[in-house]
Amino acid sequence: MTRPEGWPIVSELTFPASRLGLTFTDPDIERDYRGWRTAHVRGFAQFALYAAAGAALCAWFAVLFGALDRLRALSLVLIPLMVVVLVAGALLAGQEDRASLVAPVSAAVNLGGGVLAVAMTYPTHSAELTGACVAMAAYFGLTLFRLPPLVAFAGVAPYVALAVVASIRWHAQGRIDDQQLAAGLFIPVTALLTGMVINLAVEWLTRQTYLDHVIIEHQAEQLLEERSSMARFVGPDIAETARLAGSGHPEIYSLTAVSVDLRGFTTFTQRHGAEFMVQVLQEYYAVVIETATEYGAAVKDFAGDGALILVGAPYPRPDHTRVGLRLARTLMGNVREVTARWSTPETPLGAGVGISSGECAVGAIGTVNQLEYAAIGTTVNLSARLCSIAGDGQILMGPGTARALEESPGWRREVIALAGIAEPVEVTIEDTLAVAD
Repeated sequence: MTRPEGWPIVSELTFPASRLGLTFTDPDIERDYRGWRTAHVRGFAQFALYAAAGAALCAWFAVLFGALDRLRALSLVLIPLMVVVLVAGALLAGQEDRASLVAPVSAAVNLGGGVLAVAMTYPTHSAELTGACVAMAAYFGLTLFRLPPLVAFAGVAPYVALAVVASIRWHAQGRIDDQQLAAGLFIPVTALLTGMVINLAVEWLTRQTYLDHVIIEHQAEQLLEERSSMARFVGPDIAETARLAGSGHPEIYSLTAVSVDLRGFTTFTQRHGAEFMVQVLQEYYAVVIETATEYGAAVKDFAGDGALILVGAPYPRPDHTRVGLRLARTLMGNVREVTARWSTPETPLGAGVGISSGECAVGAIGTVNQLEYAAIGTTVNLSARLCSIAGDGQILMGPGTARALEESPGWRREVIALAGIAEPVEVTIEDTLAVAD
């Protein structure tokens, strides 16, 4: 939703000022509330109109079986017309684009029904009967139709006043006694007063519901912003997986870890300064994310000019090794296009890639106060070590990756001792620059 201009945009949404909880002092908030209220009560008003049509139909049968001695024929014609109008109003309420007409139409129909009730019962000179009919009409107009207070009062007060005037006139003509006059005054006036109290209470509750609605919307917006921010830091796939996993234990994935790092970036930064460094990293990060997305992989994190990409986590895939190599080749080409644009003879830039395949523990790891989505295991460590010794244009593969792939021309193997790994590792080297030549 679009927050009203008058509503303060702060981390914690504050309650707007109002008059007795029945009118917001800020016109923008009041306008937004009225629009929300129209949509909120539309369905309820529709059923109330159908219910009023049913009540009118019951009145028609009562007249048919002798409830009125005079004006029976006219009543048998006018009441069905009122039923038709009520049903038409209900159908109108069912149309979303006509929602703004529901309140005025309901008030007008109720006013017409109340006046008709007074007119039909007037010849009976029965204050009780007229009062009962008026009270029934007021019941719908002040409560079920969910009309705003001023609209409800404007639609009900006229026929209540007619009923009161009728009782006073009958008493003056000697047609009813003092007791009947008291009933003729008490029933309609009480219906108006108690109905307005209920109407104001419902209006107050409706406004509180609106406030709850806006607060929930505000919290949903904040949650979406937080999730979007998180996705920008760790990638949308990892953000969604972390949200679903919560603080659950990491799971074991069979995956391929692809690490990439720039060559010569430290010297480049020292020569050209932070401004150029930021521009290079922005292009470089964009290429890494775009390439990972193309192959359905997840960028675990960036660390300066290095990045770790997981193929097979958080979404498992059996072909992660083959896809990991294809991703590494494409990534090497894309990254070298970036480095070629920024390299100078004095500060050449390049890129190296390390690939390792195997099992890793992947998931939310940390304490109750802070969690991190991490990939932990020899596979990730080996990928980083291979990347650190890869020359410009080289893709270095660990034994788990190379054994799962078909031999490619130009591959060569070396047994290398790597820092942090006890035993020497057989490393398969693909020199993309040599292949290109």
